[in-house]
Amino acid sequence: MLPPPVTSPVCFENSLAVITEEREGAYVQVVWKQTPWTLTAAQVVLNGVLACVQHTGWGKILVKQVPLLSFPVSYHTWLLYDWLPRAQAAGAWCYALIPPHGLFARVGFADFLTQLRQQGACCYVATSQAQAVAWLAEQIPAIKKNI
Repeated sequence: MLPPPVTSPVCFENSLAVITEEREGAYVQVVWKQTPWTLTAAQVVLNGVLACVQHTGWGKILVKQVPLLSFPVSYHTWLLYDWLPRAQAAGAWCYALIPPHGLFARVGFADFLTQLRQQGACCYVATSQAQAVAWLAEQIPAIKKNI
């Protein structure tokens, strides 16, 4: 008899997404569901990420971007100027991002990514889950690098 599959602890879940604690890589993962999206619901999810980062003490986050046809400016602005400073204050420092597939969403995401990097965020755009996880595994906080 095979042992049951190992499942990651769920830190937060709502109709839009599930946030899991990936203990093996010590990162928080956001998995968006295929469901109608609103900015308010997305804000609840990403505020859940902050609670999860604080709970685990892990600063690494993997996000497969929201499956939207476009990357709304309101979401983009909120992420950069409201959520990101709070994420950094909570201890988040490293972001692996899997971009959306839609053309218009990719254009908006590219602009967001440029501004994210201008704010000094440590981020990586991956083409797959495996690539994102591998990159996160290589990242070491600046404090630990100097020891």
